[in-house]
Order: sequence, then structure tokens, then C-alpha cells
Amino acid sequence: IMPSLVGSEMCIRDRERAIEIVKEKIEKSEKSLDDFDHDEIEGMIADEERELKYDQLKAILISLLTLEGLTYLSEI
Repeated sequence: IMPSLVGSEMCIRDRERAIEIVKEKIEKSEKSLDDFDHDEIEGMIADEERELKYDQLKAILISLLTLEGLTYLSEI
């Protein structure tokens, strides 16, 4: 698989997951999608995508620190 294809697949997967998270949050707030305009929904999805990327980078860093035997740094 080409690196660009892997990257785009990850972006698609992250966006789909972000959409799922936003839908769950909207359901928990007892509101419907109709209560939000398109820009608000896109903003919420973008926020979730950023959060997912941050979590992924954090997991990668912790894995690398663990491989290097620096697990105490991963608790920061």
C-alpha cells in the first residue's frame, strides 16, 4: 500500500469516528442534528478530529518511550 493511500485511509477513518462521537454527544445532550447549522456541526467534527489526532500522537509517543525503557516519562 502506498503511504499516501494509508494516510488518506486514516484521515477518512478519523473523520468517520469524529462524526460518530459528535452524533453521540448530540444524542446525550437531548438535541437533534436540526438544532445545529452546518458550520456548527463541521466545527464540532473538526474539534473531535483534532482530539483524535492528539490521542493518536500521544499513544505513539508512549509506545516509543516504552520501547526505549522510559515508561516513567509516559506518566506525564
